[in-house]
Amino acid sequence: MSQYQISEKLEYFMKMQNEINKTQQEVVCGTAAPEPFLEWKFKLNEETGKHEFVSIELSDGSKIDQDSLKAALKRTTGTADIAIGENILNKIARGMTGERGDLRMNEVSTLLPSLRPKDETEAMLLGQFIALQDSGMKCLRRANLPEQGFYHEERLFLLANKLFNAANQTMQTVLKYRSGGQQVVQVLHVHNEGQAIVAQNLSHSSAGEGMQKKNEN
Repeated sequence: MSQYQISEKLEYFMKMQNEINKTQQEVVCGTAAPEPFLEWKFKLNEETGKHEFVSIELSDGSKIDQDSLKAALKRTTGTADIAIGENILNKIARGMTGERGDLRMNEVSTLLPSLRPKDETEAMLLGQFIALQDSGMKCLRRANLPEQGFYHEERLFLLANKLFNAANQTMQTVLKYRSGGQQVVQVLHVHNEGQAIVAQNLSHSSAGEGMQKKNEN
């Protein structure tokens, strides 16, 4: 990898870090206005005993139209296509632990946009992360019931641990997907008792190439 490519990567990562810092500062200072998420309205059909879909609204009560619906759906599922977005939400909602489908749907619509999926693939992976976390917390809740026996308590804690590990692996997959599969290695050069520090960000492949050349010499 050339010096120009290294500088280009360094500039990119510095830009990303600045954007993260800016977002964090906005949240801390309260200047970042929360964007509305989708709320799915259902009504109980007394004849069938099922909750049936009625309408979609925005969480802040603002008027919903085709454009605002697509924008909210894009923030939630990574796509503005209504059919695809609804399909993604339905699939994720089925993996949640709640008994009622309408509540599962709204829970996913609330949590998923906070993780900021960039496309449909990220939305599915992040939905998997949410569902695994939800199942893990359900296991912990049941394990801590007063009437729970030791054997079942132990089994539930072990299962919760497996679910949380799977959730963490899923999040690692998301982060790898977002970075294009690159692993970044930061190299620090310290001179004059720490007075001058130069940082370089190298991809995993470029670092490996550098070590290979050093061994050849």
